[in-house]
Amino acid sequence: MEQKNWFGEENKSLFDEVLDSEKITLTKENIQKSPPNSINVINNGFAYDEYFKMGGTVSKMTIKSTKNYKDFLKNRSAEKQKE
Repeated sequence: MEQKNWFGEENKSLFDEVLDSEKITLTKENIQKSPPNSINVINNGFAYDEYFKMGGTVSKMTIKSTKNYKDFLKNRSAEKQKE
């Protein structure tokens, strides 16, 4: 969303990069700097493993990612109980 701001500057985004749909590669440093509820993690075991290995926490995940992770753990637990 482009808009003229108070200082007359044009073409400056009103939103952070993440909200403008620009993807940022997750690194340990980026995870540490990110605010709570800001990281979207792909819903699969490999992505969760890599995210947590880099120091990610559930509190930094978006609400949707947190719900997906909860469901992932629930399904994984149910599969283990069947064995």
